[in-house]
Amino acid sequence: MPAEQPRETARTAVQFGAGNIGRGFLAQLFHESGLEVVFVDVVRPVVEALNLRREFPIHIVGPRAETVRIENVRAVFAGETDRVADEVARAEIVCTAVGANAIRALAPGIAAGLSRRLRTDPRPLNVLLCENLHDAAAVLRAAVAENLPERERDAVLASTGFVQAVVSRMVPVQTEADIAADLLAVRVEAYKRLPIDGQAIAGVLPDIVGFEPVSNFEAYVERKLYVHNCLHAVLGYAGHAAGYTYGYEAIEDTEVWALMSAVMAETTAALHRRHGFDPAALQAHAADLLERFRNRDLGDTCRRLARDPIRKLAGDDRLVGAARLCESEAIQYDALLRAIALALGYEDPNDDSACTLQRSLRDEGLEATLQQVCGIGPRERLAADIRNALQNLVHIPGFPGT
Repeated sequence: MPAEQPRETARTAVQFGAGNIGRGFLAQLFHESGLEVVFVDVVRPVVEALNLRREFPIHIVGPRAETVRIENVRAVFAGETDRVADEVARAEIVCTAVGANAIRALAPGIAAGLSRRLRTDPRPLNVLLCENLHDAAAVLRAAVAENLPERERDAVLASTGFVQAVVSRMVPVQTEADIAADLLAVRVEAYKRLPIDGQAIAGVLPDIVGFEPVSNFEAYVERKLYVHNCLHAVLGYAGHAAGYTYGYEAIEDTEVWALMSAVMAETTAALHRRHGFDPAALQAHAADLLERFRNRDLGDTCRRLARDPIRKLAGDDRLVGAARLCESEAIQYDALLRAIALALGYEDPNDDSACTLQRSLRDEGLEATLQQVCGIGPRERLAADIRNALQNLVHIPGFPGT
């Protein structure tokens, strides 16, 4: 009787983070590319459910509604560093979607896996970072380097790509009822394109559905921030000020739509001037976003879109950063000024950031708040422009003197 032939080792994608983006976006891309998905997560019930079921559903909501079953999955608890290292050592690709504050915690397992791989597999490995942090790749690379033996550090880093991505798929917040019905199911929109930093890739990247390597990655980071994130924030603040609960309701309001369209025109003009985006393609991208915001099944509330105004008003974030972009490219930004004014006036007693912002405006005044929150000096033209925008609004809740 002939000896049994060993089975071919499965091609795997190691996905750190089994949350909404890990399960609801990245796993679909890996699954459709023929890879087994190995999740690494800190939530034991999720790890146990993935190992018990070995599959889960993604519910695509909106005009192209369907249910996609993600099969051939399993999971490892993040605390089992040795097992994590084994998975990393033999992976085709590694990916993270854990949140900015957790990136450094991944370094020991990834470093151990890369060290093992150096001795067993000559192929470079790419670690894809799907995090809401501008320098996520540099942060993880530095943390991994700290966890590598000095004698092999250079060799490991030379054969590893730390590649940032821009995630634009919208995933609604999963309610308690959703989780109770199925711990693993995720509702998502159909959009599944993923621009990645083509300059950071080590060796040859596996052929993954949806991946779009781009050479000018910073341009796509700014496109996401100053078109997608910016318009979402404008929808939240304008919609809340107009008394709407949901974003899909607010976007049908003619005044809200007009403001969003004007902001879109300003930011896309500035992005074209700075990065050379094809104007027609950029306009089509922005118009598609506005249509996606109309998706009722995403259930995005204006409060969720507007929450944490201090972060969204930071000098390098979606609103003030967009105004700075326009300023630098000599593009007039009247609509952005109105959006910034609405954000400064945003009130929500259940949002600590909004309450802090209103206290600052009341107790410290506008100039000090713009300096502390937005990084805008009192003598800058932008400070005067924002004051004028505030005065031109009929009412800004919580802002004295308007």
